[in-house]
Amino acid sequence: MNEPHVKALADCFLQTLSPDLAKIRTAEAQLKSASAQPGYGITVLKLIASEAPIEVRQAAAVNFKNHVKPRWAPHSDQDIMALPEPEKEQIKERITGLMLSTPPVVRSQLSEALSIISEHDFPARWQGLLPQLIDRLKSGDMKTMNGVLETLNSIYKRYRNQLGLSGKLNEELTYSQQLIVPLWEALKSLSAALQSSAGDMARTKQTLSSIRLVCRIFYSLNSPGLTQEMEDTLKGWFAEFHTYLVYDNPALVDKDPDKETAVDAVKAAVCQNINLFMEQNEEEFKEYLNTFVQDVWTLLVAVKQGSGQDNLAMNAIRFLTTVANGVHHELFRNEGALKQVCEKIVIPNLTIREDDEEMFDLNWVEYVRRDTEGSDSDTRRRAAAELVKSLTAKFPNEVTQLFTGYIGSMLQQYAQSPEQNWKAKDCAIYLVMALTVRGKTAAQGATTTNQLVNVLDFFSQHVLPELQSQKRDERPVLKADALKYLTLFRSQVPKDTCMQIFQQLVVLLGSDSNVVHTYAAIAVERLLAQKEGGQQRFQVQDLAPVLEPLLAALFTAFSKPDSAENEYVMRCVMRIISFVGPEIAPAIPSCISALAGEQGILMRVIKNPTQPGFNHYLFESVSALVKQGCAKDAGMVDKLEEMLVPPFNYVLSQDVQEFHPYVFQIFAQLIELHPGELPAFYMSSLFQPLLAPMFWERAGNVPALSRLMQAYLKKAGPQIVAGNQLPGLLGVFQKLIASKALDHEGYKLLDSMMEHVRFKGLQQYLPTIWQLMLTRLQTAKTPKAIRGFIYFTSLFIDKEGAPQVQQSLDAVQPNLFTVLLEQIWLPNLPSMHFRHTDQKVVAVAMTKAMVDCPSLQTATAATLWGKVLSATVSLLEGDEGLQNGTAQDGDPDEGEYAGYSASFAPLHNAALAEQDVLPEVQDAKLYLASSLGSFSRAHTGQVPSLIAQYVPADSQIKLQGYLTTAQVSLG
Repeated sequence: MNEPHVKALADCFLQTLSPDLAKIRTAEAQLKSASAQPGYGITVLKLIASEAPIEVRQAAAVNFKNHVKPRWAPHSDQDIMALPEPEKEQIKERITGLMLSTPPVVRSQLSEALSIISEHDFPARWQGLLPQLIDRLKSGDMKTMNGVLETLNSIYKRYRNQLGLSGKLNEELTYSQQLIVPLWEALKSLSAALQSSAGDMARTKQTLSSIRLVCRIFYSLNSPGLTQEMEDTLKGWFAEFHTYLVYDNPALVDKDPDKETAVDAVKAAVCQNINLFMEQNEEEFKEYLNTFVQDVWTLLVAVKQGSGQDNLAMNAIRFLTTVANGVHHELFRNEGALKQVCEKIVIPNLTIREDDEEMFDLNWVEYVRRDTEGSDSDTRRRAAAELVKSLTAKFPNEVTQLFTGYIGSMLQQYAQSPEQNWKAKDCAIYLVMALTVRGKTAAQGATTTNQLVNVLDFFSQHVLPELQSQKRDERPVLKADALKYLTLFRSQVPKDTCMQIFQQLVVLLGSDSNVVHTYAAIAVERLLAQKEGGQQRFQVQDLAPVLEPLLAALFTAFSKPDSAENEYVMRCVMRIISFVGPEIAPAIPSCISALAGEQGILMRVIKNPTQPGFNHYLFESVSALVKQGCAKDAGMVDKLEEMLVPPFNYVLSQDVQEFHPYVFQIFAQLIELHPGELPAFYMSSLFQPLLAPMFWERAGNVPALSRLMQAYLKKAGPQIVAGNQLPGLLGVFQKLIASKALDHEGYKLLDSMMEHVRFKGLQQYLPTIWQLMLTRLQTAKTPKAIRGFIYFTSLFIDKEGAPQVQQSLDAVQPNLFTVLLEQIWLPNLPSMHFRHTDQKVVAVAMTKAMVDCPSLQTATAATLWGKVLSATVSLLEGDEGLQNGTAQDGDPDEGEYAGYSASFAPLHNAALAEQDVLPEVQDAKLYLASSLGSFSRAHTGQVPSLIAQYVPADSQIKLQGYLTTAQVSLG
């Protein structure tokens, strides 16, 4: 580390590891500045290769990965400079060697960076990489071989889940066939080393690590499909895989049952490989099937309950599930086989373990996340449940009868001693769910079920008693199971029964168990979101008797230990507010007080915003209160401002950046809901400061600020012009339009100015506005920029007339309007997609240009006139937007409450409703027809001739349909 700049960089990375927040921020700012300098990536790699402390090298590797990711091949819409080609070449020269020589914690980060680079450059722009790696693979040195395999794994892992490659990836795969034989030879040498190093545990572990990497590369190379080169060597591969599945080395068993051993990691990788072949190449795999089914069966029977073997157990069960789903499912038909599957595999892996109990009590967030959000596909329980589903689909009668017997036996055990045998009932409930559900959706829960299982009988006899128990905190795991069962089968449970259960759900929201009161909140939220026949299943009056205690219980849940920022409970609060709608008005003061009052949740989380999902639903709840509160009483906005402005000002004054976009969106709501002139606060204390560059430099702020500024223009456009504040907004437009990532937000601002400030307010600035847009189209003519230009020009035409727009453009450069129409507008219009109202804006503008614009009505412009008409018809016919209607303010459901996003999290309740900026034109097709009729009467005989000459036959038929509907004839 003799080079001064490398030493300085090392000191900087060391500072980022300091406990002092001020030092961390200073160091991060220095790194950000340094990363903009040429050669930064090379310097970081030099640091990684140095003798610096391992934690510094690791931090540098993470930084290098994050530096390379956006800069190696930036998207055309990103405002990021790509790394210079010479620097890229130097990086590629260095990184492979570092992958072979750095410690594992550093190598893992470099591996991700290498994967990013190879995705763009391999093999076309990195021809020497694979031959170099193959050559080093043959070195015989175990450490070098492991590094090479790590590198190859990084390169090829992106092939996974890419069945049926085409184009570039297909060419890569063909090129990579040269690796198959050397990789196979490497595996044979590793197998020999494994046998010869039995007494050397360190060498054995390293050998097994390399074998696992070979298995993962094998998986990647075969994911797109089986090639001839691979098929030629399959027999040898599968022989080795069998050897690994039956391999045992007691000396490698870890004393900690929660740690995966090197042997189990290899066996899990082999299970993934044979499962892949069972899924994709059943014909080629059938001769090996019996051997591997026996291997996996033997393995599963011997698997212990420790979490260190979870990966192995899950992949082994997944293989049996794939077999059960395929044509060879007859292997399970024997009653004895099904019985053994149930006793030896299903029940042991469905039974709750000590690890699960500990997670339930001490890490409830992870327990709920796994159990409710689909990530439990990575648990033994989910794997066992999927096996049950597969077997039930193939052998419904046999499996249902067999498993029902086991369920009855477990419930009997529970009845004999509930305190001692509660785990039996827990397992029984899970087994019923696995046996019953055939199909489900997030919105409805279970949608199709096994008709041989009576869902409601089991619910009434074994689930409902748990929900109705007077002992709220007794056997919490079973309470959670019961709530999950209710949520899953909510479509099958009668509405009247569900309504009676709401009172019990209120009680369970008060449970001291975080999982139980979380599941109760999830149950309430899912029930209220449910629909039948497109309509809400429950009505507001159904919830009225329990609304007050329900809200009280939810807000009380936030005071429970470790639930102060419970995302699921806050989502339920949000759902209730939206569900109840305007009827929530009486509860608004208490809700706002709890959410954003002086002692409320917002003021607490401001100090340390750590839960983005929770924070999102917090602001979504506040936004819902604003929306619903003002729906009945517009005067409510003053009271809401009185409660919300102080905490929102505090967020801005304390520069809590995470919350800025939310605050801006809700301010936009409040502004738009004002029945009269805006209070002075908005213009004097808020508007001008928000034009400061510091707010607009944060990309996550821009959509929200743009939304807020559009609200200002809509509500106070004349005030902005009168106060000479329009130049500040135009300055923001200038900044945004220069950005490929944010130009669309700039166009939204400009469109809003045209709509609400109009030509009179913009007139003196139009030459500059046109120049900025034209410069952007010359320097970066992206689809977004073109679309923005077309829409703004269309809106201008619709509001002020085509002659005014032509005059404005031709003042910049003679004949510019016609040139832009012919060279920018018409060639790009076919690739543009517009919403309903936007499509109408463009179509009406093109119609006005044809009938009102003098430059299109000369003899020399006849061809262009015909092209505009043809393009207008194509626009009206080429998109279904006009048939879709205006977006409705629908009930909140899955997609509308997508939750937090790292880039920008829009609030559904604060969304800008789609508005028709041309309400006077009901139908653009009829408008075109009637306009052509009027134009034809003034230009007798010309229009039919132009149509016949320039409009394609199919478009002529469509146009005639418009004319017929409008009862217009062309003379």
